[in-house]
Amino acid sequence: MKLTTKTSLSFISLSTIFFLIGSVFMYFAVRSILAEDLSSRLYQMQGNFIDNINSKNDINSASNQHVFINESFVINTTQFSDTVLIENDKYVLYRKICFYHNFQNKIYKVEILQSQAQTDLLVWRIVILNVALAMVFFLIIFFLNQISVRRGLKVFYSTVRKLENFNISKPELMYFENAEIDELKKLTEVLKTMSIKISGDFNDQKEYTENVSHEIQTPLAIISSKADELLQSENLKKEEMEQLEIIMNTTSRLAKINQALILLTKIDNSFYTDQSVISIDKIIHEKLDFFSDLISEKKIILTTNICNTLDFKMNRYLADTLFLNIIKNAIMHNNQNGSIDIVLEGNLLQIINTGQKLLNKENIFKRFVRSNNKDSLGIGLSIVKKICNFYYIDIDYSFDEKHRFNLNFKDEKKLL
Repeated sequence: MKLTTKTSLSFISLSTIFFLIGSVFMYFAVRSILAEDLSSRLYQMQGNFIDNINSKNDINSASNQHVFINESFVINTTQFSDTVLIENDKYVLYRKICFYHNFQNKIYKVEILQSQAQTDLLVWRIVILNVALAMVFFLIIFFLNQISVRRGLKVFYSTVRKLENFNISKPELMYFENAEIDELKKLTEVLKTMSIKISGDFNDQKEYTENVSHEIQTPLAIISSKADELLQSENLKKEEMEQLEIIMNTTSRLAKINQALILLTKIDNSFYTDQSVISIDKIIHEKLDFFSDLISEKKIILTTNICNTLDFKMNRYLADTLFLNIIKNAIMHNNQNGSIDIVLEGNLLQIINTGQKLLNKENIFKRFVRSNNKDSLGIGLSIVKKICNFYYIDIDYSFDEKHRFNLNFKDEKKLL
């Protein structure tokens, strides 16, 4: 939930509660004020009544449908109360004053009624008007608050977009807009400092990796050369030759791992910038021809279903590496007398091969996570994943009695 939405919902909820409580309070407050005003008018009507009967010297003539006069034997205090009359088959609420008056040595109980219909109507009109004005006021405040919050968060969203596009492999630093809000200003300062440190640490690590990888190449080449010279010697015993062979195989394996790490580092550093149009269907056939002897040796049944041609723009060396590794993986981890199915339909390439379930789906593309195959370096599929990510090629893996790799060359910017 966005901050503007959350603040808006909170504002609306509190405003609704305020309106309900305020409306009830206002209704009774206005009603109480108008009731006091009505009582004052009844007092005035009482005074007019007394002046009228005194001037006319006749109390009975003052009686009407809203003034009731009855003789009484006692005198009580003046009282106010509400009463209801039926007028035109409708109940009408009245406010009543009841007082006692001594006229010509007789005590009379006088009740004067005043309709509350206009008063109630006035109460509702005042309440509705005030609530309407309050709602308009809060709506104006609400929209002004929305505009203010959005303007205040403009720098925040700009910062988020820059963080989303932040690439630590690029040397340029991040620059953020100046914020008027102190909290956002502090956040952008911290993020700027963090981006500088991350870029610096990455560059140091990249430089260290490149140096180590290249420095290792020379000693490995020397070890391999010297071991090969010793292996050519005629005075070696069988055990010595076996030990030298182990040294050479281990050195060769270490050299391959080092080359793979250098390749991954170069991909991370965007070293392979040259691109050309690669025909996916043709490069698949090239790699299958390259591994034809190995396929025949394992007696693998190969089925290809190339439904269309597919051109994709990428670096030629990375394209060769991608398909070399993924097809080699399908062969190396296959069963004897197994099968490989390669299907290209539209932008989707499927490589399906038999073989035992070796790894969890979560670990299949991790570096140095190997199967039981001793010849595997455990880094081939991580290279495949890195290349796919570099060119925005969606790749996923699943196992349902067979290993399935799906590559989706869907990026319209790369497709021709």
